[in-house]
This record gives sequence, C-alpha cells and structure tokens, in this order.
Amino acid sequence: MKKRRLIALAAAAVMAASSLTGCGGSQTSSTTAAGSTAETAAASSNAVSPDAKSTDQTLGGGIAVGSSDGEAVKGGTLVVSMPSSPRTLDPKAYSTMYENHIMYNVLDTLFVWDKDYKEVIPSLATDYTVSDDGLTYTINLRDDVYFQKGKFQDGRKMTADDVVYSLERSKEESTTDRICRDFFDYCEAASPTQVVIHMKSVAGPFISQLAGIGNAILPKEEVEGWGEDFGSHIVGTGAFTLEEIVTDEKVTLKKNENYWGTEPNVDGIEFRITSDSNQAINAVQTGEVDIAMYLQGEAIKRAQDADLLLQAPSSAVTYVRFNMQNGPTANADVRKALTMAVDIDSMVAGIYQYGEGTRAYQPLPVYSFAYDTAYNDLVPSYDPEGAKKLLAEAGYPDGFTMSLYIGSTTYREKMAQMLQYYWSQIGVTLDIKSSTMADWSAAVVDSWQSDVVNSYGVSWNSDPDPYGFLGKFFSSQTLHASSNAGGYNDAELDELLNEGFGSTDNAKRAESYKKVIEKVMNEYTGIYYAYECRNWAVSPKVHDAVLRADNQMLVATPFNNIWVEK
Repeated sequence: MKKRRLIALAAAAVMAASSLTGCGGSQTSSTTAAGSTAETAAASSNAVSPDAKSTDQTLGGGIAVGSSDGEAVKGGTLVVSMPSSPRTLDPKAYSTMYENHIMYNVLDTLFVWDKDYKEVIPSLATDYTVSDDGLTYTINLRDDVYFQKGKFQDGRKMTADDVVYSLERSKEESTTDRICRDFFDYCEAASPTQVVIHMKSVAGPFISQLAGIGNAILPKEEVEGWGEDFGSHIVGTGAFTLEEIVTDEKVTLKKNENYWGTEPNVDGIEFRITSDSNQAINAVQTGEVDIAMYLQGEAIKRAQDADLLLQAPSSAVTYVRFNMQNGPTANADVRKALTMAVDIDSMVAGIYQYGEGTRAYQPLPVYSFAYDTAYNDLVPSYDPEGAKKLLAEAGYPDGFTMSLYIGSTTYREKMAQMLQYYWSQIGVTLDIKSSTMADWSAAVVDSWQSDVVNSYGVSWNSDPDPYGFLGKFFSSQTLHASSNAGGYNDAELDELLNEGFGSTDNAKRAESYKKVIEKVMNEYTGIYYAYECRNWAVSPKVHDAVLRADNQMLVATPFNNIWVEK
C-alpha cells in the first residue's frame, strides 16, 4: 500500500510561519504556497509523525490522502468506528461531529467545500449570481435530483420550493443560527429550478454558510410528518439513505440507488460506536473495522507503527468555557482566577503526550485571517498565588465547588483531571461530569440558565471563516445551542460580529473580529487551550480515503469515492 501523505494547503491569507501549530509536519525543506518552508513549519511543531509519512504543511490546514492505487472494486460495506452515538440528525438541532458524519452522507446542501477545504463549489446548485448591491442571490438548481423514498413521500423530484422551505426552516428554527438570520431576509422560488434569496444587508461569507449541513435541503412532507422524530428518520438527496440507528451500538446507511451524483463504490456504511481508541485499532488490525476515527493517545502511536495512520491538521479549537450567567463563574474575576491557576503549557503537554495536540490561546484556529498573535498575551500567566488572592477579593476566600461537563474521551478526561488538580490548589473543588457526547449535548444546551453546569469542555469545528467560530461561540443568536452554552450575551459584541459578517473586505472583517477576540478574552470567557490533529487508522484494504481538516467522513463526493478490497 502506498504510504499516506499530508498535502499542504495554503489559506487565502496566512500569517508568519512561526504561528504554525502542526501535526504530521515534514522534516524536509520545500517552499509552500504560504511562502514559508516545511522545515520552518516542522521546527514549530511537536508532531507525532516525524518519519516522512507526510510532506508539507502550511497555515491553511490540510488534507491527508490514503492510497488510490488499483482499479476500484464495487460493493461491500464500509465499516467506520467513532466514539459516540448521535443525539439527533435533524439539521436544525444537531450539535456534534458524530452527527455530522452521518448527515453529510445522507443529506445534501446547495454548495459544498472542495477537497482542499479552501473554496465552496456547487452541489445541488449549479451556479449563482449576486446583485450589484449584494442583497440578492439568484441560485440555479440541478433538475435531476430526487429525494430518497420515505414514509411520507415516494422519492419525488426536488424543486426550488424545497430549498425555500429548508432555508426558511433553518432561519426560524436552527439553534445555532446556521443561516445567519440577522442578514437573511427571505427567499422565494422563481421557477422549479431557481431560487432568489433576499438579504437584509450585505453578508460576505453567506454562500459558505449554505455549505453547512445545517442548511441541508429537506422534503417538507418528511419533516412535518415525523415531527420531533425527524432527527431519527432523516430523508434527503445524499449518496446514502439512513437504514437503522441502534443507540450506543451502530448507525447503518445504505447506498441511494437513485442518487444524482457519482454512484458510490460501496453498498453501504456502518458507523460502529467504539469509545476506546485501542479497541478501535484492534478492530482495524483484525479486519472488523475499515476506518477508525478519533484516535487518541497511545492508539495514534500504534497506528503509526503499523503503517495505518492517516493524519491531518485540524480546523477545530479545543477549550473549556465558563457559565457567564449563573453560579460563581458569572463573576469575571472568578473566571480570571480559574485561568491564572492553570499551567496551560504543562496541561497541553500532559494531555497530548504523543504530540498530537499543540497549544492554543484564542477562540480561533491559526489559519484564520482574523488570527493575530498579539492577542495571545491576553491570556494571564500561570500564577496560583495571584489566583488565590483574586478569588478572595471576588468573595471566595475559601473557594467553592463547581462542575465541569465533558464527553467521555481520553483527551477530555485527562484535561478534566488536570484542571481538578490545578483548581484544588486555589481551594476550588471540581466535580467532573463525564458522559457520552449525546448526553453531554443534552446537558449543556441552555445550561447557562441555572448554575448546575458551571463549565464545559469540548472541541469546536467549523468552516474556515472566523464567523464559524466567533459567531457561534458568542452571538446572542446562538444562546440555545451547545456552541454558546456558556450564555454569552452582549449587544455591543453582536454589533461587532455583524460588522464583520456584513462586509466582503476581509481586511475590514478582520479588524471587527479582532475587537471581538479582545473583548471576549478580556472577559475570560474560557480557556482555549489546544489544537488537536485529526487521526484515523485506515485498513490497507481501503482506497481513496480523504481526511480533511474538518474531519468529515467523505465517502462518495465529487473528489473521492472510497472502495474496499474484498
């Protein structure tokens, strides 16, 4: 099997190479599209893979590509392990990447991100135009797309009316405001194959928002027929249909025989729930599983040693957020004290012992055009004595007890144990609540309305635009989503976010977003501590696997079509 390779992809706007947080960086010097060298990148990375299984890396993120040798074989089921079951597959309410992996294979959007995760390309749309004033989008649609058969419709043709219904539903009901309702006004069907979207004001990255699975195109009959149960019975236009969900065991998909795009090579996908990375590696080595996602800790080294590791940089930020509305953490001085009490460098080194994660400072990935290293200095230095003093001044001389909600993964549990130690040194007792991600999501949504959940830890992944992080974390429009479970709500910040979103000039947008970063970091909204690599174990029998920075399970797309040797 051909060795995996990491393909460097530069962002549209990049910073100095010294800002790089890497994974899988090469030791070979070669000029990248960013104008820096892979040698410089490697020098700033503590990557797990120094053995030349990768080539270059830049601030633009990256992809990893598995073997594409040989002639594709049709048939068989692709078995993929992931750590947790989905809570809901309804685009308006999903909250974790585990749901994403299933939804992206069952549902379609008007646009999708390309292989390099740099540009948005048409999918259900064929093309679009924007009016001179930037307020009207005219989108033309494919005329050969049919919905999968469901309980309430028999696989009818998709039309512009379905697009209008789906986008209006997203506007009214999406918990994470995936269509940006402050800018989106309304849409209408000009013909069966043309949709016209009217905006309240200019929105620079609007088309990229339409590539998010939260804006998938759905049949009204199925959504309304199933009601609140639609999330367990999703129907769309994607390459696979949802067959079965067995909670905490598996999710099964079947090839859509009436798919409008390239016919998938595999007959189906089974997402098998395996919470332990070492068990997942064992299953790949014995042939029970084809791809193991979300490898952590020692399992990464095992996969590397067995020549099974597929690794790419991440587009995610990993953090602990505080409850801003209730309990002790509603006090900014308490949040600052909790941050000062943690030796973040040592914590990151302790969590990621195989170099699979690097230090973060801000609620943005380093490749973002709004990222500025100057704001790293806003993170207070490690000072436990100063933290004790500040805590006493805030009214807690004897400390207090607080909760931390996390998903039950190796990285989160290590992080929680370290925070438990650090905070105990200033008199704070940490009650760790570890659960499946489905239960975690149910617990943290709207948790700011009480003091039960004082803090929560998670990794947030989004598209490359800074709004996908800052808008989701801090907008008042996302108060009822897990991305803003801390309950951040500030009218001044909303204005800055809208100012950034409402421009097509990235330099101007960056200035607005930098003000957002400065404000939320000065308010100690959380500890943004790491960027984690994407790590899969891939069987030698699997061909044409693509691991992008967003960690999507891409099975049958315009740029890859996985097949499995028999």
